[in-house]
Amino acid sequence: MTEGGRQRRASYRLLIATLWTTLLVLAVEVVSGWASYSLSLLAASLHTLIDSFSTVLSLVAVSSPQRTLGREIWGHGRAEVVGTLILIASLGFGGVSLLLLAVQQMEASVQGEVGPFPVDIELQVIQLILAMVIITLTVALFSGYQARRLLSLALQLNTRHILQDAWLSFALLGGLWGIRRGYHWLDPILAIALVILAVRSLVRVLNAQLPMLLKPTAIAPEAIAEIACQVEGVTRCTRILSRGMVGRQVWIELHLALHPDFMDQARQIGEKVEGAIRERYGPIRARIWVEETHSPYLQSPDSSASENPQKRRQETDLN
Repeated sequence: MTEGGRQRRASYRLLIATLWTTLLVLAVEVVSGWASYSLSLLAASLHTLIDSFSTVLSLVAVSSPQRTLGREIWGHGRAEVVGTLILIASLGFGGVSLLLLAVQQMEASVQGEVGPFPVDIELQVIQLILAMVIITLTVALFSGYQARRLLSLALQLNTRHILQDAWLSFALLGGLWGIRRGYHWLDPILAIALVILAVRSLVRVLNAQLPMLLKPTAIAPEAIAEIACQVEGVTRCTRILSRGMVGRQVWIELHLALHPDFMDQARQIGEKVEGAIRERYGPIRARIWVEETHSPYLQSPDSSASENPQKRRQETDLN
């Protein structure tokens, strides 16, 4: 197995572990919230559902063998679109329902009546949620460390999202402790705040990961070819692919045909091409293949090295 394959498998296993952890936390929050009539626990489960969705998106990237680890050129299909729509619909229904119940609970609390959800938090519930928070943070911190070592962008994005919402877990624990001490009005207020923050969390996930799942080309191939051909020694630039979002991060693959006199400078020319593209379009990650130019009348631009045994081709992977 190649080094890239081992790294991909390690990233995949870490994401699977993260997914099972978030699903376990989701089940605990839903069951505990329903059993104790806690709207805040049910609202917290919306955040865990978003975490699970973020992990699934990262798994889509890592599990595809044709995508280069750490330089994912992703393309979304029906499964990703349907999954996103289902998630948004579920969050919308759950969020609106929780907001209505929270408002009713607050009105009943102001009037001194018992609301439709008389919350009752036991010490065991707080201890269970604390254990889930510790497990989640431990897995996330370990995944973050491994993401930097494996150079896996998908793993980094997922870990970053989970850690950004870590403070909400401690706020939830503080709220549960206050509810147990008799401040029942904290439950609907905390639920409303968590539902509102869930919208922000979902937008953050979609902005961070879905732009990298976009199928449309990020930069016109003609524009990249024009920049590449301005570098001395480049005679042709073909088979150009680009994905991502200009100004944030773009992944580019291209093939350069060089004049025979410049083949010994292949890597330097590749670096110049990448630098020129980065200067024009901002952050990019490029994977460039370099091959020698032969007579254009005898060879098409898309002919492969296997079709012409005398062709020399050098792959240049530029980070």
